[in-house]
Amino acid sequence: MSGKIYNRFDPLNRWGAIDFVGGRRVQTAELNEMQAMSVYRDKQIGDVIFGSGHILDGGQLYINKGKTLVRISAARVYLDGIIHDLPETTIDITGTGEESIGLRVDSKAITYEDDPTLYDPAVGFSNFGMPGANRTVYDPKWTLNDVEATPMYRLVNGELITSKLPPELEGFTPILARRTYDTNGSFLVSGMDGYIEPRDAANVTLVIDAGRAYVQGYQIDKLVPVRVSIPKALETRTVINETKTYTAGTTVYPLNSKPVKEITQITATVQRTDTITRGNIAGTGDLIPNTPVVNIVEVKQGGTTYVKGVDYQQVGDSVDWSLAGAEPAGGTSYTVTYQFTKIMVLGTDYRLENNGVRWLSGEKPVAATTFQTTYDFYLSRKDVYYLAFDGEIKVIQGQSDIYPYPPAAPPDVLELGEIYLPPNSNSVVVTNRKPKRLTMLELRSLLDRLERAEYNQAVADLDRTAQFSDPSLVKKGIFTDNFTNFERSDVFHPDFNAMLDPLEKVVQLPASMAFVNLTTDKQQSTSRFHERLVTVPYTEEVLIDQPYATETMNVNPYQVFGNLATIRLTPSHDTWVEESVVTKNVWGWWSDWRSTGTTRTETRVILDEQVPFIRQREVTVVGEGFEPYSENIKATFDGIPVSLTPLSGTQAGTLPNTIRANGQGRFTCKFMIPSGVRTGTREVYFYNEV
Repeated sequence: MSGKIYNRFDPLNRWGAIDFVGGRRVQTAELNEMQAMSVYRDKQIGDVIFGSGHILDGGQLYINKGKTLVRISAARVYLDGIIHDLPETTIDITGTGEESIGLRVDSKAITYEDDPTLYDPAVGFSNFGMPGANRTVYDPKWTLNDVEATPMYRLVNGELITSKLPPELEGFTPILARRTYDTNGSFLVSGMDGYIEPRDAANVTLVIDAGRAYVQGYQIDKLVPVRVSIPKALETRTVINETKTYTAGTTVYPLNSKPVKEITQITATVQRTDTITRGNIAGTGDLIPNTPVVNIVEVKQGGTTYVKGVDYQQVGDSVDWSLAGAEPAGGTSYTVTYQFTKIMVLGTDYRLENNGVRWLSGEKPVAATTFQTTYDFYLSRKDVYYLAFDGEIKVIQGQSDIYPYPPAAPPDVLELGEIYLPPNSNSVVVTNRKPKRLTMLELRSLLDRLERAEYNQAVADLDRTAQFSDPSLVKKGIFTDNFTNFERSDVFHPDFNAMLDPLEKVVQLPASMAFVNLTTDKQQSTSRFHERLVTVPYTEEVLIDQPYATETMNVNPYQVFGNLATIRLTPSHDTWVEESVVTKNVWGWWSDWRSTGTTRTETRVILDEQVPFIRQREVTVVGEGFEPYSENIKATFDGIPVSLTPLSGTQAGTLPNTIRANGQGRFTCKFMIPSGVRTGTREVYFYNEV
């Protein structure tokens, strides 16, 4: 049939080559099969080196502030044996929930009817100007939430969670990962400690520090802290009719379960006096207005007090006058003092205060009677957070309860820690599991500590032997001190000025420490100064000169990325010591041998504790690779906005606390590290809004 394209290639046939035979005509199917075999071989090799769907160049994402638009820079992507070039693309997103950006490649055939240049250009031959072969054209494009596309980027609430990584011998990586996992399992190399930051009324933020780990043998690096929103423990449980006995004069009654969310109902026995009109028929009953009635206390009319059981009796919610005694005349009024069960009114009779019931100026229960409270109280919860092999940090929410249990993590992940969420509270406690694999140096340090512990134990045994086994006269000249307290020190001696480290069990003489920032006089110095380096004077000398090039070669063609802006911080890290005085009261042994007092205060104890927050200091920044004349460049330090001050000719931006890049996309500025930022690796982020 004219115009039909034949291709019989099938990988299952295991064809290795097409062998042409002399004297036979070449089939169009054979030419098509040669191409198909070549593409199939390229795909097999490419999948081993790259892995399908990997970005070779470009493909950086920019998400606008409103999280409604994503801009993807120009990229080169390997997919199914072919490297596709994609232009810069803009995609609209919702910024809500989970969204996926994928790569879809459509193909279509171009014929001579679509492209006249496909007519045979061979002038002077009989086939000149005749139709020739068709062309297959690939059309790669970025798509949103397309099930037929190859997933490349995953967004959650407008934030990039995971993306394809640059190729790293994808075919060999699973083999290496399996060997690493079989040998060591999943483990933590460094960092990835978790802590909590407040967020809003319903959520807190779990912050996972930067670090490195191996999950199922795959290396996962977190270069900056990761933040995950976690709902607070706001689930409740209902307590029905918790009973309390009312005591006159006591207005506050704590509830058993805390913290209380709300009181839904309180029922109590209250006493009230109402005026009732006597019916006209003698011996009948009169209905009491408030029900259900518990007890009739007194019935009076003027100066007459009627006797219960003689003149009247309680029948249900009525005053019954069927007895043989006296009764008020029909149509006249009389007063009844009675007790009934009432649903108390919130805000009038009572309110919730400090997880208890406070009685207000309204009606109160009868003294020595009980009242029943129905209320809801918050439950606590334990969550577990872990690292999956794809690099995503996930949180498993546990079951809320009074004494909750943590949920079990999946077996193929690295469990990083446990989160205890107190009921309706920001005081969340994070317990880091620290599943860290020790290096040889750390194992050696652990062995040294064990040997020191054995030595200290031996010394302690000698102390006990010297103190208790020998007679007092024999102990003369023997002195031992384990350096864990000041029991054997004369701290009131004018020359006493020593310090103890009770953890390491060592004594330390006083020392003065001062940290001085390096300052140089560049005009007087003979050293050579670079941006981050100071060297001795030197002169450059050409040893080998080859001004002629034979060919150009990209030494690393598959790890090339688009132009990225860079920033350099001075200083890029900081080390400091905070001095503090620890005061400790000591009881017991002091009063055993000194009669002038029963307590004393120690102020010479050194505690080895990590400084939790970065100190405030100025940081100088040099930025390069920005768009020329980029306006209103802002910065954040660990997510906290900072004020930028321009330096060295850099101009301030139009907006306050911003700067402007020059024509080469370069700027110099400084900022102050904000207070309250935890120590560790922190993200410094420079950007401008477009």
